[in-house]
Amino acid sequence: MSTTTLTPGQLKAARIRRAAGHRATIPGDRAAAHIRRLRRAGMTDGQIRAAAKISRDTLYRIIAGAPVLRATEARVLAVRPTPAAGPTRSTSAVPPHGTRRRLQGLVVAGWPPVVLAAALGMRLQLVHELLNRCEQGVSVGTEERVRLLTRELWSRRPEACGVTHTATLRARQLADRRGWHPLAVWDDDTIALADAVPEYGVEVSRVQAVVEDTAELMAEGLSRAGIASRLRIQWDAVRQAHRRAGVATPEPRWWEE
Repeated sequence: MSTTTLTPGQLKAARIRRAAGHRATIPGDRAAAHIRRLRRAGMTDGQIRAAAKISRDTLYRIIAGAPVLRATEARVLAVRPTPAAGPTRSTSAVPPHGTRRRLQGLVVAGWPPVVLAAALGMRLQLVHELLNRCEQGVSVGTEERVRLLTRELWSRRPEACGVTHTATLRARQLADRRGWHPLAVWDDDTIALADAVPEYGVEVSRVQAVVEDTAELMAEGLSRAGIASRLRIQWDAVRQAHRRAGVATPEPRWWEE
């Protein structure tokens, strides 16, 4: 694998640019706004990624407000809606059940509807309709956006992505009031079926549930903070549950506080 070595002149130029306030990354606001415009025009995230030559993770980091490289911003801003975008996709619809359940599951996890609306490039009113009242079907493009966003966010802590603790708490309280289900109780193969039933499994004690859930979340690669957030308890409570169950608390070396 070859590496690129900068010449003394290039290194000096880079130091001068940094001293003058130039940075490798810049705010991603313009790129995020343009991605939302492309989505509203009917382009799928896959089409946007292909046209801008960016990865799925990069696209969602931009939408979430992360800074971007200047070259990345330039590629995103250069993308124009494809001729096939918009009308051809808006005429196709799929049942709304999977879209609604995925969005509800994200709110259960602490993602506020306003944050989801920004990430999806949608009006907040539309997201509320998808969460609460949509029964007539959703466009193929909307279903794809929600499915991909769910895949991106389901294992991430809202607080680690800039969402305030207060906003996260209010989102979870909203989900509790509405009786919405977490993503984990849905099978990905049946979540979109009208008669799908959430699978909460055999009823177990709270202590046993914490021990089992901790093991599963640890296997998924979550940190202590991530596991505690998903379980909605403090890490000290996780340790206490393991002591009561007579099970050693998992403490992998790679975990970071």
